[in-house]
Amino acid sequence: MKNLLLILLISNLGFSQSSITQKDIEICTQLTLLNVSKEDDVNFKKHLKTIADKAKEFKIDYEYDWLTYKTEKGEYLIVNFSDDLKSILTLSDYRKVFTIANSGQAFNKAISEISMLDVNVKFNYVKEMILPWSTVSEMSVSEFPYAEMIEFKISSQSFNKIDKVLRQLSKLLKDSNYPFPLETSRGAIGAYGKITLVWFYDDTDNFNGMDTPKGWMKNKGKLKEYNSLLNEFLTLTDKRKNYKLSYVKELSN
Repeated sequence: MKNLLLILLISNLGFSQSSITQKDIEICTQLTLLNVSKEDDVNFKKHLKTIADKAKEFKIDYEYDWLTYKTEKGEYLIVNFSDDLKSILTLSDYRKVFTIANSGQAFNKAISEISMLDVNVKFNYVKEMILPWSTVSEMSVSEFPYAEMIEFKISSQSFNKIDKVLRQLSKLLKDSNYPFPLETSRGAIGAYGKITLVWFYDDTDNFNGMDTPKGWMKNKGKLKEYNSLLNEFLTLTDKRKNYKLSYVKELSN
């Protein structure tokens, strides 16, 4: 029975993803989506800005940087990063680094104020960015402040086919010199069985997710190839969710 449970656990966590190696994983990203009531929105931004201002003032270590996005529904997506799944940041980690920067009191007060607001955590999970599925290893959020994040559910049986398609899609985009970055990740803690594509843009006119590259590919004579890969990917996935995101600089560090 113990061995059976172990097999089931490994199957659930990793989906037998032998085609992805450690060198393929660029970074781990923690995502927290918050729904703030309209009545508390102003105060939420005020207290989060206090934390962001203190982080900039004391120049806390870059490892503790975070990005704040606002969705088209008015929710807030907080994004932070780690090198691996063993070093995912927690609130305590941030409290320690602000205390070292002689700003622990301001941090604790802001967090305490936020905790008294009507703020609902819609999800919190960690994903791993996969380099062979992406067109960049890093990007400038100031250059591309808008994004469309698209989540897909997948099954373990379809993973190897999805892996092959995403590698081909990434290669096609890079070979075609597509100007906007694509970061693709597999779900990890709290999100096993998910694939996430994030298309970044320089303005909201391009808020069309996977349809945005079509004009570019048409001009390059590769629209048929792009559509074929896109359609194959969509047939292998399920339960699509879209989030249109706008970077909020003053609430980020």
